[in-house]
Amino acid sequence: MSDWLVDFDKRMKVQARKILLFLDNATSHPDDLKLKNVKLVFFPHNTTTLLQPLDQSIILSFRLRYRKLLLRHFLSQISSCKSSEELAKSESVLDVISWITSAIKKVEES
Repeated sequence: MSDWLVDFDKRMKVQARKILLFLDNATSHPDDLKLKNVKLVFFPHNTTTLLQPLDQSIILSFRLRYRKLLLRHFLSQISSCKSSEELAKSESVLDVISWITSAIKKVEES
């Protein structure tokens, strides 16, 4: 994200624009960048659910749908696996991508 912000700052300088960008307190968000045309303002701690309720409901809905698909897979494989390690390795990257896609589509429908 840091590289993107630095590049974005440069583009805003070329356009002679000043930008105020609001961010939640995710640990992945950089807070030590020296930007000239973009100012980062962080939401106070523990306020994301109040300030971004749509974000919370979409993420929660996605998580629930994805976990349901994951559990269905594990339950269908449990009798054929000899160990928990084998069960944990029973899904493929393609399975996971399929479950993510399906969960996203179900969120979009609701």
